[in-house]
Amino acid sequence: MDCLEIQQWGGPLTRSERSIPEPDAASVRVEVEATGVGGTVRNVIDGNLGNDPEGLPRIPGHELVGTVDEVGAGVTHLDVGDRVTAYFHIVCGHCQQCLAGHDSLCTNHAGWISVDTDGGFAEYTCLPAGNALRIPEGIPPTDATVIPDAVATPVHVANQRANVERGDRVAVLGAGGGVGIHMVQVADYFGADVTAVDIATEKLDSCAAVGADIVHDPGPDNDLSALDAGSYDAVIDFTGATDLLEASLDLLGPRGRLVNLTTFPGNDMSLSPRAEVMNELDVVGSRYCSKHELKQAASLVADGDVEPVVSEKTDLDGTAALLDRIVDNEIVGRGAMRPV
Repeated sequence: MDCLEIQQWGGPLTRSERSIPEPDAASVRVEVEATGVGGTVRNVIDGNLGNDPEGLPRIPGHELVGTVDEVGAGVTHLDVGDRVTAYFHIVCGHCQQCLAGHDSLCTNHAGWISVDTDGGFAEYTCLPAGNALRIPEGIPPTDATVIPDAVATPVHVANQRANVERGDRVAVLGAGGGVGIHMVQVADYFGADVTAVDIATEKLDSCAAVGADIVHDPGPDNDLSALDAGSYDAVIDFTGATDLLEASLDLLGPRGRLVNLTTFPGNDMSLSPRAEVMNELDVVGSRYCSKHELKQAASLVADGDVEPVVSEKTDLDGTAALLDRIVDNEIVGRGAMRPV
């Protein structure tokens, strides 16, 4: 089969040819229809989630969609022909965190799809059976690639971290990116009035088209002064820019929530404990989603409540260039790759 792999952590994507993989007793083989291309792929390639040299060469690509074409001998809940996507985190399913629906915080966390197993930049891949989750038929392959991360992550934010309720005012920072533009839609679906913050006119126009009530370009100085201070119930950040995060604290009203999803090593921000206490502010992190929330995301897309924003599509040969453009913030929403 044809695939893309990395020979070293931090190295380039290389076109290669491999034997079609065989599933073990606890896995399924998936014929890949499409795989999403987003910024996390760069973190995977660079070894920021794991850099064991014994895991090389590795096929990246965790936001894959495809059809089960072989089932391991010990797998009883999936059948050949099932359409599935991949849950990113490799979890045990039986610890306290998993049983509570906090799968990504699994006590026995065993890594990630495309880091510790091969991913979807290939014609076929094998997934641990617990990571292959059924999704509805009828969603075009490239559209379906937004489900396991770009929509499922916002569902988790709205459900559990920002606690979005009807009538809330919510600001999304980095709103035109692959997860941000779907966060705009999910917050709108939950009944919020949404402000989209980004620096590109094309991205802001796209955010307005999918439900943002207000759009704002903070400019090179990350200036949020044009927005109403003290009036937002939640600010959700996809930039990791600490100066923007600090400025966004002034947007929060009483009991406001600042939700961080993007981190870079060594980045710290200032927070006034007095302001936090006097206004009962919450500053929280958010990590991926539960398997249940991924299924919710699939339903939102299947029912037309969230519109997949996949603005550029390519094949194996064009994937590296597309990834570079995404990392440079040059495209709206997500990209996707089809192997054939």
